[in-house]
Amino acid sequence: MAYGAPPLFRQGVSARARFLFFLMLSLAAILVDGRLRSLDGLRSTVVSFTSPIVEAIHLPGRILGEGQGYFMSKRRLNEEVQRLSEENQLLQLSAARYEEVQQENESLRRLINTVPRAADKVATAEVIGRIADPFSRRIQINIGSREGVEIGMPVIGPFGVLGQISRVVNRLSEVTLLTDHTIRLSVINRRTGAFFILSGTGDDSLSVLFALPSADIRPGDELITSGLDNLFPKAILAARVTATSYQPGEPYQRVEAAAVADVEDIQFATVVLANPNPAAGLEEAAAPSRFERRSRR
Repeated sequence: MAYGAPPLFRQGVSARARFLFFLMLSLAAILVDGRLRSLDGLRSTVVSFTSPIVEAIHLPGRILGEGQGYFMSKRRLNEEVQRLSEENQLLQLSAARYEEVQQENESLRRLINTVPRAADKVATAEVIGRIADPFSRRIQINIGSREGVEIGMPVIGPFGVLGQISRVVNRLSEVTLLTDHTIRLSVINRRTGAFFILSGTGDDSLSVLFALPSADIRPGDELITSGLDNLFPKAILAARVTATSYQPGEPYQRVEAAAVADVEDIQFATVVLANPNPAAGLEEAAAPSRFERRSRR
């Protein structure tokens, strides 16, 4: 009785033999192709059939890489946009601050040029607000009796006469503006040299008093301080004439003027620390007020 592997499990050529066969076949194909280039067509055919398979194999990795790159690029772009936005805001703040400093410097320069060098000691203050009183025209400044400010002292703005000190506490003062109805100021017409009295009207305009019918005064004339009140330094611009009219039979012309100081835009003011003369321009007493009581608190 013969023994051996059943036909189902019979082995053919061994694996080693097959390996050697295909190795020799590969070497022969390489040598033949290297010398005769006879396998180029076969190679092209194989590449044509296998390249879609290779592309399909590489496609998921490429898509994943591109998607990851897209999200990373988007994140970097968002971070860059946020950084540029923050830098832009800082630059805007710096530009606004620079412009504000320039405006303050220009205002102070005008203020220095307005105050005569022959004036007595002066103190520069910042305007911190307006007094909410419909019957008067007043502002607050941030210096007071500690700096030597007293009632009646003249106040000059960047463009000319601003008003007079009307109330004083330790660190604050009230300035009654030139347009207030309590203010009277001796002025000279710069063009003609004629003397007039400038009076506040209680609103934003001024009135030139005692202008005779024959007086040479016209719109555009500049009115400057005369210095006769021994209060305001001489030759400081106070107002400009805006309109004149005359009714036959009236003793004086009606002359309107506008103050040169723009209260809405003023930032700084200068107090002339001269011997105060409240009677020269103010008609109100220095009695304690709500302003003083609030400040004492």
